[in-house]
Amino acid sequence: MSEGAVELGSGEKIPVIDFSGLKSGDVALRKTTAVSMREAFEDFGFIYLVNHSMPQSIVDELFARSIEFFALPQATKAQAGGYRRAGLSGLDPTKPTDVKERFRAPYDGNLPPGYWPERPAKFREAVSVFHEAGLLVLRHLMRGVALSLGLPEEYFDAPHQPHSGAVMLLHYPPITEPLLPGQLRSGAHTDFGTMTLLFHHGSAEGLEIQRPDGTWLHAPSIPGAAIVNVGDLLTRWTNGQLRSVLHRVLPPQGEGAQRPRYSATLFYEPRHEVVISCLEPCQSPTKPALYPPITAGERLEARRKENIRTGYEN
Repeated sequence: MSEGAVELGSGEKIPVIDFSGLKSGDVALRKTTAVSMREAFEDFGFIYLVNHSMPQSIVDELFARSIEFFALPQATKAQAGGYRRAGLSGLDPTKPTDVKERFRAPYDGNLPPGYWPERPAKFREAVSVFHEAGLLVLRHLMRGVALSLGLPEEYFDAPHQPHSGAVMLLHYPPITEPLLPGQLRSGAHTDFGTMTLLFHHGSAEGLEIQRPDGTWLHAPSIPGAAIVNVGDLLTRWTNGQLRSVLHRVLPPQGEGAQRPRYSATLFYEPRHEVVISCLEPCQSPTKPALYPPITAGERLEARRKENIRTGYEN
């Protein structure tokens, strides 16, 4: 069920979805909640998720270790294979590189030696625990999507077992020097995969989403709520019905420029051999499939090549 909405400053509101409705033993309540979520994804591509079942202790531990890691000397961080320093990535190829650094942790137990940092202690454990807990949330969200479309609730389980996505830890450092023209903390982009689960540390302002008319709307962080958005593959699966929308992170103004910003994202992606083709409930004689079938791996690789200038990995 929907628990209200968040005002975006333009009269438009992103719905707040109560995750407990998607886990209810009452099928009618699950479906009502699922339809509310689907409608939000059709309109905004984003929702705020409350009662999401991700223990706050897991989120707090993840950010504690993340902040410790990004505070290490640059030379120490650079020894970790999953790390990329600020200035190496830019999500909008028409703009200067983004003002952020990141650590990317794929769902893969066979990463090469040196991929994980030696410090801080329990960094890998914190990321792994968050990853597993986030997968449970995303699995239930996708069951809600399936239910709202008239598909078996577990329809999307198998394509994502195991999933091929990753946790991304991001640090947007304080802005101490003038930015280049058009430079942002994170350039305008859509996410490549199926669905994205996002948590912020503290008050993390600057996120904006684009509406169909091209205008940008501020999406503030809400204590205790996660942010969920549709990725490109889910848009293809649903024939454009669920929208993967452009979003960006603006640099703050005034005193806010002196504060760091931290976020943790889990990108949910299918196994690479899974074929993404238009779902039957999303096409008809008057609405034929917009996209040809393609494997998840082929599409993800194509999207990453579009960002080859930056070396960005979703």
